[in-house]
Amino acid sequence: MKGVIFSELINWVEEDFSPALADQMITGAQLPVCGGYTAVGNYPHEQALAMLAALGALTGREGDDLSDAYGYWLAGRLAKHYPQYFAGHDSAISFLEAIDGIHQKEVSKLYPDARTPSVIAAVNGQDLLVSYASHRPFAEVAHGLIRGYIDHFGDNLAVLRDEQTPGPHAARFILQRK
Repeated sequence: MKGVIFSELINWVEEDFSPALADQMITGAQLPVCGGYTAVGNYPHEQALAMLAALGALTGREGDDLSDAYGYWLAGRLAKHYPQYFAGHDSAISFLEAIDGIHQKEVSKLYPDARTPSVIAAVNGQDLLVSYASHRPFAEVAHGLIRGYIDHFGDNLAVLRDEQTPGPHAARFILQRK
């Protein structure tokens, strides 16, 4: 997994909790790199899971809750640092319908060896169905990202998780107008 995800995880903890807690999380996770991630480096996703588990132990919050909160925060960071990917989209629905193509194309340009998750969105009547699948267990991060994109575009949408896919590697989300 690309180091940018790790460095942003540490940034999130520093901003939303504290730099001291970020240091405690890194120490508690017993990482081989001691938190020194480079954006272009490749690291095992288990290290991100170890950081989230350590953060959970320090805060008393559940791992799924933290993963979702991190995803939500990350959506804002991506919108800020990569506005070109959001240009031409006026809603979360439009953006999510295009995200798999954007993600696959842009990530593979920068990181040809990257294994990206699949995020397929399709309109179904009044709803948008978003299917997430990955070899990494980050469905809750995907849930947070979707919530963050909805807020970024100011859409009045609710996100429901289809309980037919209750796993960490795959999930289906239903976006409905409130």
